[in-house]
Amino acid sequence: MSKVLEVKDLRVSFDTYAGEVQAVRGVSFELEEGEVLAVVGESGCGKSVSAQTIMKLNPMPPARIKGGEITLNGKDIVSATEKEMREIRGKDVSMIFQDPMTCLNPTMQIGKQLVEAIKNHQKLSKEEAVKEAIRLLDLVRIPNPEQRIKQYPHEFSGGMRQRVMIAMALSCAPKLLIADEPTTALDVTIQAQIMELLKEIKEKTNTAIILITHDLGVVASMADRVAVMYAGKVVETGSVKDIFYNSSHPYTKALLKSLPTTDMERTTRLVSIPGTPPDLLNPPVGCGFASRCDNCMKICHEEQPEEFEVDKEHTASCWLLHPDCPSSQVGGDK
Repeated sequence: MSKVLEVKDLRVSFDTYAGEVQAVRGVSFELEEGEVLAVVGESGCGKSVSAQTIMKLNPMPPARIKGGEITLNGKDIVSATEKEMREIRGKDVSMIFQDPMTCLNPTMQIGKQLVEAIKNHQKLSKEEAVKEAIRLLDLVRIPNPEQRIKQYPHEFSGGMRQRVMIAMALSCAPKLLIADEPTTALDVTIQAQIMELLKEIKEKTNTAIILITHDLGVVASMADRVAVMYAGKVVETGSVKDIFYNSSHPYTKALLKSLPTTDMERTTRLVSIPGTPPDLLNPPVGCGFASRCDNCMKICHEEQPEEFEVDKEHTASCWLLHPDCPSSQVGGDK
C-alpha cells in the first residue's frame, strides 16, 4: 500500500482578543491507501482543526500554522497557495461535514450542485457531468436518482442529505476522504446505514478515510487504526484491538470505562472523568491530563511525556510507561 497522507509535528494556533489559543500542539500521524484512521477525543481537543488544516479550511487569520509538515499524495500542503489548494480540494482530498443542511445550497437543485462540483475538477460536458451525478447518487444508494436529481435539499430527509454530501465528496474520486462526525445530526438507524455506506464505498474505491467521531462503537466496527487526542495532542495511537483491549494511556482507559456495556447492572453508575480539559490559551507545561489523572506523579506536572512504544505500531505518551517509573509511584500524589 502507498502512503496517502503524512502529518509531522503539526502546530496550529488561533490569535484571539484574549490571546493565542494553541489548538493543535504537535500532532503526527500517517495514513495508507484504503486505510481508515479514527480520531477520537472530547470536544475541543483539536480533532476538527487538525483535519481542516489538511484542506486549509481554517480561516487565516485568525488561524495560523505555527509549524510542522503535511504531505498529501506527495504535495506539500503547508506551503501551498490558495490557487493550488483549489486544485487539491476535491481532487486529492474531500470532506464530509457534520450538518449537510448548512453545506447544501437550499436554493439550488441537488443535481446542479453535484454537476458544479464535478465540472470544477473534471473536463466533462454538461451531459456527461449529469450522467456522473446520477451514477454517484446511485452509488450512495439514493433511489430513483434520475428523478431525485431535480429536487431541492428540503425535499430530502437528513440521512438522504448526508448521502448527497458523500456523493459530492466522492465526485472527483479523492485519494483521501475526511468524515467529520458525519452521523451527529442523524438518528441511530440512519447512523448505522451511513457508516455501512462509507465502509462499502471504501471497499469499492480503496479511498483512505479519516473518521472524526465521539462514538467508540462506530470506531470498533469501521476503523483500522485509532488516534486518541487530548488537549491538542495525540496521546495514544494503535490498532482498534490495541486501543480497546490493551489501552495504555489513562485518558484512553477513562474514555472506555465511561461506556455502558450490555452486561452492566442496572444500578451500576457510569464512570465519569472528573475535572475539565486544560485552557489552551495557557496550556500546561507537563501532561495535559495530569490534573484529571488518578495516577499522576510529580513529573507529570513538570514535563511533557515522551512517546513510548507499547507494542509494534502502538504508542502512548505517558510517564507511567517510562522504564524507570517505579510501580510504587502509581496512584501517588497529584
